[in-house]
Amino acid sequence: MAVVQPWNVYREQLSSLHYGYALWQPEPVEGVYDKVSIGDVGYMHEGFFYRMFNVTLPWDDDLNKKLGQPDYYEQLKWGQFANVHKTSLENGDYRTPNVSSRANTDNTLARTAPE
Repeated sequence: MAVVQPWNVYREQLSSLHYGYALWQPEPVEGVYDKVSIGDVGYMHEGFFYRMFNVTLPWDDDLNKKLGQPDYYEQLKWGQFANVHKTSLENGDYRTPNVSSRANTDNTLARTAPE
C-alpha cells in the first residue's frame, strides 16, 4: 500500500479552490530568499518550494548565486507583468467540500506512516 504524503493531499485538495499551488510549508528557506516572487525558478520537495534563481534579475546577480550560479540567460523584463495584482488570503479555514472542520485536541485520529 502506497503511503499518501500529507503535503500531496493538502496540495491536491486545495487546488480546486483556485488560489494557486498550495505549499505545505510556505515559509521561504531561511538565508536563501525572503519570499516567493514572480520569476522564481526552483523545485518542490515535500511541500517546500526551493528557489534556485530568479529570471527577472540578471543571471549574475548576487541573489542568484545563493545555490550556485545559473547558466547565462536573458533577464526577463518586468514590462510583461504590468497586469499583476497583489492580493492576500485572509486568515481562516480553507477546505474543500469533502473536508470538514472538527476539533481533535487529543490527536486520536492522527496516524503515522509505516517505516
